[in-house]
Amino acid sequence: TSDIKGDVDSVSLELGHGEFETYPGKQLSIEGDKLVLINDWSVESGELARELDLLLRRDRALNELYSSGDIDEATCSRLKEQYRKVRDGLLKNAEDTVRKLIVRSQRLEEQIKLLQSIMANNKMHYTSGEINEEEYCLANESIQKGLQRFVQEKRDIEERMNSLIAFRDTAEDLGELKRESAPVKIASQPVELTKTGGTRDIVIVKMEP
Repeated sequence: TSDIKGDVDSVSLELGHGEFETYPGKQLSIEGDKLVLINDWSVESGELARELDLLLRRDRALNELYSSGDIDEATCSRLKEQYRKVRDGLLKNAEDTVRKLIVRSQRLEEQIKLLQSIMANNKMHYTSGEINEEEYCLANESIQKGLQRFVQEKRDIEERMNSLIAFRDTAEDLGELKRESAPVKIASQPVELTKTGGTRDIVIVKMEP
């Protein structure tokens, strides 16, 4: 289906068991001649990260404009209040998303341990002569692919969680009224050099206050 602008809103796909499932268009990506289904947690956390990053950049820009006098305090305060409300909503969503990611990460850890056990059993069956080399290799290849997929997804989840947590910590003081301090310039002090006569020339350095 598509929205009024003609953009893809959702897509119905036939799965391997013959049933159809509907997925949001933003969860689908075309890579070459393949249609790739993106994990829902990846889409959700990615959108949150982009929105938080944009809000932080806008807040920094607002601080600069306020510091330079391009906008007055009343206008800055009004915009800051809007930013705080948006921030609170985004941080609430980020907390919910992080909890979902933790649950998914724990589930993946269980799957990884299960596949590692299956791999060990497969090797044991081959070593004991219960299965031949071809059967062992076919099973091992399938297990390895699944294991690599789970390990990579778990790694991606941990990176996304760390990113959201970092944004959360950075956004703690977002929306606070700040005026950037101008750099302090230290004036150089004049130096007077006086040379005295004698068998040895001595240079006296006087520093004026």
